[in-house]
Amino acid sequence: MHITVIIEGGDLDSQKHLRTSYPRPAEGEAVPVTFIDMREVFAGWSPELKRTVYKQDFMETEGLKRVREVFLLEVYNWLYEGISFIELSEMELSQFKEVLDQLAEKGGEIVYTRRKQGQWMINYFRLVEPELENVSVTGTSMDKLFEKYV
Repeated sequence: MHITVIIEGGDLDSQKHLRTSYPRPAEGEAVPVTFIDMREVFAGWSPELKRTVYKQDFMETEGLKRVREVFLLEVYNWLYEGISFIELSEMELSQFKEVLDQLAEKGGEIVYTRRKQGQWMINYFRLVEPELENVSVTGTSMDKLFEKYV
């Protein structure tokens, strides 16, 4: 099931930062995602490349600054229409797993956003549940139910 997200107020160019391999939504912005995979890796800042790089082995982190152990989510980003990666701390991973469990129970779609917590922005996920119409099926023929959707 795919839920359509309508971006109001402005064109898609104002949402470029959400349609990348490493989206960073501002507070209140949301990116619909589908979980693909997760890896535990070492992340560090590369002064030469001027970006964060991810390594499987700690021995490969020599020369990197601020090396830390993180969880790297691989997701399908519906705004980007491609694969994106989201770096999570243990606390953020715990919250993501709760949403993943809810998804398994109820269905719906996972939405990725960020929230301000103190002076930091943290990754946050929520479940958008599908809107199901309550229809009384007692005394209603199937033809009448299908007429609404054809």
